[in-house]
Amino acid sequence: MLYQGILLISLFFATVNCASFNPEEFCSLLTNGTRIKDPRACNAWITCIDGEAVSGTCEDNLFYDRNTFKCVNSSTIDCLSSNPCAALNGEIGFNANPYNCSTYYYCNKGSATPGYCDTDYTFDPGTKVCVRGYPCKTSNPESYCNILPDGVFIKDPNNCDGYKLCWKGNVLSRSCPAGYYYDAVKGDCDYPSNVNCQSTTVAPDLPASELCNQTGIFVSDRQSCNGFYYCRAATDGTTGIVLQHGVCSSGRFFNAANGGECVPRTDIVCNYNRCVGLASDKIELANESNDGCHGYTVCQDGVKIGNGTCPDNGYFDELKQLCTSSVVNFPACVLS
Repeated sequence: MLYQGILLISLFFATVNCASFNPEEFCSLLTNGTRIKDPRACNAWITCIDGEAVSGTCEDNLFYDRNTFKCVNSSTIDCLSSNPCAALNGEIGFNANPYNCSTYYYCNKGSATPGYCDTDYTFDPGTKVCVRGYPCKTSNPESYCNILPDGVFIKDPNNCDGYKLCWKGNVLSRSCPAGYYYDAVKGDCDYPSNVNCQSTTVAPDLPASELCNQTGIFVSDRQSCNGFYYCRAATDGTTGIVLQHGVCSSGRFFNAANGGECVPRTDIVCNYNRCVGLASDKIELANESNDGCHGYTVCQDGVKIGNGTCPDNGYFDELKQLCTSSVVNFPACVLS
């Protein structure tokens, strides 16, 4: 369990029934001139010009294709939108709620009225009815792979040297070489002194129903070593799950085992930015994951600016901030 005494709570709420797409924030992570699909519609795109989001729309009965940058016949492409009626292209009918399998919408001239399946039933988008045991899978319209063209880089807002891309339906994470930051303006890696990097908090790529398999538990935010979500039941009368974000207190990272807890940062392997929470006013060093505790990451203002290895096959001790001949076997850095 997570105990209040070891948590620095910083809370925000993200319901599974609301879109969180912010076009200006999204464009700040992309190279100038990049065109993306607008996940709030089926027939619209956004071009990022000098950090501003400039919108465009297709003609009637055409949907936008993110990979070809063209407007195509609406019958030739599947559309996933946070607007449940967008895919019906003005027609009257039922459509799935992409965030919640047990609910659906009745669309009439663009107006959406929610409906709810009975217990143990989920909505089948093919037959447009609720079916017992139907293997429904939620989808997230705000996922990078529903917005970005394949192969286009987007800056990782939580990692100065990181960037991501979508390829064949999968979001791939990449990092610049050690000592370099990713520059969204140039779309390339550069010296840290040439890059304006600041971390921001963004909604997860996955909807709450995929992050949480039940309410009352804590799960990783899948973006940071010290961030987590509390999965709680919605209080608005729906069957949805609400994500409540929190951050472990200084010196601790989140461990998803046993329902979730914050543990000393040297006690757990984390493949996200291990500099988080370090070096706010000075240079500090952190152990590197899975290297036998011989190497270290150089941190400044919570981000990685370099790395190194202790001489003479020595060990690095993050707690003492020094290389030593004494064996160090923190779980965070031992060979797995």
